[in-house]
Amino acid sequence: MRVTLDQDQWDIEAAATIGEVLADVSDRAQAKSRIVTSLQLDDRAISDRDLDVGFLREPAEKYSALTAVSISKQEIVRSARHSAERYAQVLHEEGRSLAGSFRSGQCQVTRLDLWLGKLADYLELTEGIGTTFNGGREAKPFSAWVRDLLDARAGQDIVMMADLLEYEILPRLATNEC
Repeated sequence: MRVTLDQDQWDIEAAATIGEVLADVSDRAQAKSRIVTSLQLDDRAISDRDLDVGFLREPAEKYSALTAVSISKQEIVRSARHSAERYAQVLHEEGRSLAGSFRSGQCQVTRLDLWLGKLADYLELTEGIGTTFNGGREAKPFSAWVRDLLDARAGQDIVMMADLLEYEILPRLATNEC
């Protein structure tokens, strides 16, 4: 079997299994700080759903070519950063609306809970792409402001919830300084 990973090509010994070939491809990509994003075995696109035990045990000699494409970790981070910035904008808009409803005396705890779930997803995403919170400028981390918001929510203090959203959390989302 002839294997191609981006610009590199090599031949695999006849005794190898598909699982061994894929492990080799993955190891070579990782050695270059890259992640395999697509696989094609002969004319068949391979997805993670195809990677069952039976398929992985098949002999590589059954196929003539495996083509793998990879992407650098930096490209993935750049792409994720752009998505995180767009998501922060959405969270900011929804948070502004929440703060406005709190200011008008409407305590919408269910809506706040949904928004906090989205905020948690955002924080997990930005943590995964290596975003530095607070830019090193503040003593109080963003997570502490979120905890304060949760405390205000527990006490049903809608004025404090609005203040925290408006003056602490939303400005940090707007500037990606969380």
